[in-house]
Amino acid sequence: MIVAIDFGTHGTGFAWATVSALQDAAGHRVVVYQPFTQSGGHTYPKDLSAVLVNRAGDPVKFGERARNAWDRELARGNPQGFGYASKFKMAIHGREGKSDIPEFLGSLAGARRHTVKVLVTAMLTHVRRAALDQIGRYAVGGAAYTADEIRWCLTIPAMWTEADRQFMRTAAVSAGLPGDMERLLLVQEPEAAAVYCALNAGTVLGPDRPEGQLEVDTPGSRFMVVDCGGGTVDITSYQIRAEGVGPGQLKETRVADGDRLGSAYVNHAFVTDILSDRFGEQQLKQLIAAFPKEVGQLETEWETEKVRLVSETAVDGTPVITDTVLISIPGKIWDALDPGTRTRLTVLASGETHYIEITAHEVTTLFESVVRPILSTIERQRAAASGDGPAVGREQMLLVGGFARSTYLRDRIAQRFGHEVRVITPMDPAVAVLGGAVHFAYDPSIIWGRRSKYTYGFGCSMPFRHGIDPQEKFFIDDDGNEKCNDRFVVMARRGDLVPTDHKAVNTVAVFPKWTSVQVTIHATYAHDPDYTDEEGCEAIGKVIPDISGSVGLPTSERSLDVAFSFGTTEIEVEVCDRRSGAARRAEVAFDDLYGRGSTDRPETPQGR
Repeated sequence: MIVAIDFGTHGTGFAWATVSALQDAAGHRVVVYQPFTQSGGHTYPKDLSAVLVNRAGDPVKFGERARNAWDRELARGNPQGFGYASKFKMAIHGREGKSDIPEFLGSLAGARRHTVKVLVTAMLTHVRRAALDQIGRYAVGGAAYTADEIRWCLTIPAMWTEADRQFMRTAAVSAGLPGDMERLLLVQEPEAAAVYCALNAGTVLGPDRPEGQLEVDTPGSRFMVVDCGGGTVDITSYQIRAEGVGPGQLKETRVADGDRLGSAYVNHAFVTDILSDRFGEQQLKQLIAAFPKEVGQLETEWETEKVRLVSETAVDGTPVITDTVLISIPGKIWDALDPGTRTRLTVLASGETHYIEITAHEVTTLFESVVRPILSTIERQRAAASGDGPAVGREQMLLVGGFARSTYLRDRIAQRFGHEVRVITPMDPAVAVLGGAVHFAYDPSIIWGRRSKYTYGFGCSMPFRHGIDPQEKFFIDDDGNEKCNDRFVVMARRGDLVPTDHKAVNTVAVFPKWTSVQVTIHATYAHDPDYTDEEGCEAIGKVIPDISGSVGLPTSERSLDVAFSFGTTEIEVEVCDRRSGAARRAEVAFDDLYGRGSTDRPETPQGR
């Protein structure tokens, strides 16, 4: 059994497929999606990414049920001290950039990173249980699958750092998912979407909007995936290898790009721009404090209207939104407004009371606050891809993700790039990542190679280069050799194409009297780093190998093989003592970086 979980900013869902000979042919594989009932009564393969906790911090409800229960608690003044969180995925990658999208309300107000991990773990625990329950009902006779018979797959944004990925894996294991990398895979969201679109027909975004599918029969042809979700936009480029789509036939051609440009930022602009304009900034703050439930209703109604909006094409081919949007104002908010504000709102709404009217121009401006930088991000990735030489056949672009349901976004992308590339979107772009994750986990070998997002390596002492190396790094080793401390041994450079079966190995020496050694793993954006303490170079993990079997032997007989494997979306590091054969893998500790200059850690190995 293959089970994929797409944990998103706005919604979270799961899907699965049974493993059998009949299912091995990807084009005929049956993927089962779990429907959830959304507000308004319609079903969708995702539930709201939301958690309600009690006063003790224990999760009590999830998804739409959590939001509905929170609204009821707010109406009563929240006497039991509940807390509510939504869109908290955006707090995982929260060390820089915008951080105003996640909602932490009630007792969760001001939540820190530890609380975010607790919430993510709770959400994944809930989804895991729901998936196992549904799979049990789906199976013949309700037979349960054993843990060893299920491979899980979690989707992650391509823009996430190694620390973010480790955060997600740790939370998943805490949620009861398996810890080994064979039974818990992480897949980049645009990568999963690429696999899905290669197998399923979609719509070509052109004047006639015919049905079309990603063309995968031309060896060497390239395509770009633009994944527009609730919180982020991820862009990744791929090339079809000579053998076509099949085991090991997709390779990543560019380092993934992206930014915090999801549909949630359109909603954020609705609050900061429209509501601030209509109510006044100070009065809006007072309303949020006094009537949080009712202000939330305004945002929910805007979200409903936003999804319904359909863009049209002007005479010059420019996409336009011609409809105004009316948002009803709850009675409590209307009664709390000062008379001047009520009068102004009535005039702006053509004489209607209890309404906010948003003009077509204002709606367009809200969308453009996010759409314009999305177009710029696509431009940046296409400019980088131009260095790969001429494309074989016509270039293609896949538009996926929940935000890709917006006709305005689709039309703007088609207007800007449709004459240069073939722009395709699946029939339901919001499930492309989830469905593709199932296909990827069923056969991960479909991806042949990925681009290294960073320059990876480890710290080591090397022969001192007079006139090049800083004098403060000079030392004499135990064998009397002149050495330089903190040299960066590069195992993969940023932008390098790394086959998924590639393993980089480097051998280092250990002195006779050393009883412990630490290999510290580093990452940096720099292409050719010299030292591990350069600005922008970050320690991301460590391995402390077992060298007890060779203590006292001469340096020439004490060697360690340091191996970096790049077979998945995560790196694996293994250090093996050649003498004893003892091997240990990386103990990744992304949140516990080692202070430079510390003297209370094991020795660093030396390079030959």
